[in-house]
Amino acid sequence: MIIGLGTDIVNIKRVSEKVANRVLTEIEKKEKLNAQYIAGRFSLKESFFKALGTGINGNSFKDISILNNKRGKPYVIFHKDFGGFNFCHISLSHDTFAFSTVILERQFGKVFLGLGTNIGDKERNLIDALTLLEKRNLKILKVSSIYVTKPYGYTEQDDFYNIVVEIDTDLSPLKLLNKLLKIENDMGRKRTIKWGPRIIDIDILFYGNLVVDMENLKVPHYDFEKRSFFVVPMAEILENFKHPVANISMKSFADSFEKDWEVIHWNLKSY
Repeated sequence: MIIGLGTDIVNIKRVSEKVANRVLTEIEKKEKLNAQYIAGRFSLKESFFKALGTGINGNSFKDISILNNKRGKPYVIFHKDFGGFNFCHISLSHDTFAFSTVILERQFGKVFLGLGTNIGDKERNLIDALTLLEKRNLKILKVSSIYVTKPYGYTEQDDFYNIVVEIDTDLSPLKLLNKLLKIENDMGRKRTIKWGPRIIDIDILFYGNLVVDMENLKVPHYDFEKRSFFVVPMAEILENFKHPVANISMKSFADSFEKDWEVIHWNLKSY
């Protein structure tokens, strides 16, 4: 479902250093600045806030950054918690003017969580977590097999049971995070050692194609591509889904790993 659409046009010759200081974030300023670059970012940000339906009122141009991926395609980084959509599609062209279009879309599902546990009855812990997700109005659409892996980071602990889950939710990324933290706490999660043993760990791996960079939330997961226990079950669920920054499919990521896991095909009728 299309939530909003915005377009904007900026005369490249009319942008100035003053515009750059008002519009660009610090990470955008690290790029090679020229009139075309500044005008493009200005136009895209205007288009985004038009698509949001608010305009700039109550927001700041620096609530979002726009960078280019390795293929030169621009993407949005959100520094503020915006809700109502899980996909942001942008296009930008330059001539005498910078012309941009932003489409905000709410697709069913396409929010992916990684769950892990290595304390007690591990399969039961995963089932309990899935049950709580459903009870807290997070609709589960797909659940991967269980992937048994050695611990990551801190190695003096038991093996982990890991799954990836696709859910549907109306919650914004930050509100979703807060709900997941509450579920972890309700299950008795204790944070004593970094990467240490845990009864349950629930991470937001992807929220549609959104890229979020806030103080306490990074989406996609900051270390996703290095962890087979995220990548491989993610590929099992939706192998053609592409990382929004790397633009690489889950299958391609998964194929790059040497097998370091065991798979348990489980019966989910009990949750």
